[in-house]
Amino acid sequence: MRENKGIAIVIGVVVALVLIVGVVFAVRQSVGNDAGPAAAEGHDSHHHHHEDPLSPQHADPQTVATNAMSMIFSWQPARDRSGWEALNRAGQADLLTGVLAKAATTEPTPLPRPAAEWAAWSRSGDTLTAAATAESAPSINGTTATVDVRIRQVVLHPDGGSTPYKTSAAEVTLEKDASGTWRAANYRIEETR
Repeated sequence: MRENKGIAIVIGVVVALVLIVGVVFAVRQSVGNDAGPAAAEGHDSHHHHHEDPLSPQHADPQTVATNAMSMIFSWQPARDRSGWEALNRAGQADLLTGVLAKAATTEPTPLPRPAAEWAAWSRSGDTLTAAATAESAPSINGTTATVDVRIRQVVLHPDGGSTPYKTSAAEVTLEKDASGTWRAANYRIEETR
């Protein structure tokens, strides 16, 4: 039980750090961007501008890859019929492009078969949260990048306890659009334990 609480604390810290880094990045990107009409009139444009820390705008390939994988592998079995709905949420967050974006827009028929534990998780109100971390610097070739990511999934129980589920290694392929925004285009799970 103590080990589960320790893992939950570590995952909580990782998620908090990702959000803090995202917010700091968003704030740093908006500082000095007061070239609009509000700035010319002497108004503080920061009060009218809010950036989503999960947005791929101005984010590097590692950040986009880890945000996308965290979202894709975070499941809500009591609400979701399958893991596809997590993919759909990542698509709605504008983190995806190419085949991943296409897969996220149309619910497949039949739905992908969920994990064997899905029904039990649903009955007990468990959720799965994923914390993804970049394992290396991105390999960038023009408008394509690959990032090696480690995905750690933990089952969070309604009583506050947690149980480690899976740790997976994935290679995420990203594409940069004409505006310079990176989005996840595909991924391949390389190992799971």
